[in-house]
Amino acid sequence: MQSRLFTNFEKDEIDRFLSFMKIRRFQPNVFIFKEGDRGNELFLIQNGEVEIFIERKGKKIHLATLSRGDFFGEMGILRGEYRSANVLSNTILDLYVISRDNIEELVNGSSKIAAKLFLNLSEVLAERIASTNREVENWFLINDALLENEVFRNIYFKTHKNK
Repeated sequence: MQSRLFTNFEKDEIDRFLSFMKIRRFQPNVFIFKEGDRGNELFLIQNGEVEIFIERKGKKIHLATLSRGDFFGEMGILRGEYRSANVLSNTILDLYVISRDNIEELVNGSSKIAAKLFLNLSEVLAERIASTNREVENWFLINDALLENEVFRNIYFKTHKNK
């Protein structure tokens, strides 16, 4: 299986990692998990597509759409804390699932695989943080312009009415 989770893995290392995972199937429009749920699993998409979003003030805020080879829920195995977003299946969905306990077992059995896994997770998380930083900056600039520039404020509200 192709996934950024397996960058620099040998085939036998991918097979070993997958042997620690279970497969779960979800029908379309089913929540894999919801924001605030306790989490201790990472999900790797074998087939299908999910939408990741949060809801604020009754509005859905789209964060990402993920498909084959993408993974999510990594904070569940890294921190074992509450989920920070909702994940909803858009299609019939087959997921590989690995728990924090299984990750610990894998780490104890193969430090080489563990090192590659955590490096890959770190790279993807760093990219996601950089992307979030750009989004925060964009929202800051829009907010600043709304507060400071009456012409921009009028244009913005005219073009974003009822959204």
